[in-house]
Amino acid sequence: MICAYCKSNIDDDSLYCDQCGREILICPKCNKLGKGKVCTFDGTPLVSIKNKTAAVSTEAVIPKAVTSPDLKSVTQVTDIGELHLVNKNLGLDLKIEDGDVIGREMGRFMNIFSKHQTVSGKHAQFKLNPDKGWTVTDLDSTNGTKYNNVSLKPMQPEILSDKSYLRIANIEFYVQIMNKGPASKTGTQRI
Repeated sequence: MICAYCKSNIDDDSLYCDQCGREILICPKCNKLGKGKVCTFDGTPLVSIKNKTAAVSTEAVIPKAVTSPDLKSVTQVTDIGELHLVNKNLGLDLKIEDGDVIGREMGRFMNIFSKHQTVSGKHAQFKLNPDKGWTVTDLDSTNGTKYNNVSLKPMQPEILSDKSYLRIANIEFYVQIMNKGPASKTGTQRI
């Protein structure tokens, strides 16, 4: 699809333009992209494309039953394998290693992110936990980190899943966990 603001070609599943960082707006009636408040084709108020896809993603939520203040009963598939962050528009396929930090001034990829002023000097860190799989932690960044369009709380690890989305400041990545080992299930766990 084509960004209505900067006219860049972006992936069809993007929520934000990879080039200008603007949120993708769509007409719920005619499904055409636009900018501003209303569709120039039929006058319908534009909505964020993430709101249009939110109904689909809420069906995949796994209910969690709280058994005590510090125990949660969850069933979760753990993705363990090679973690890649992919952004086709920027030509990026970052192979993440345990402990990697993403930032403008720190980490193995600072040569890439030093050009992106919206990314903090020390933005996010990735860790591989044998029980939980890959996690990402926002390092109290200025412009935040979002996972599947939900803002991460600073300094709190979030478990990553294959075929999900991670947004570092205004750069959106597709999360791929490749060569996965056998999926494990966790039952009641102390959090």
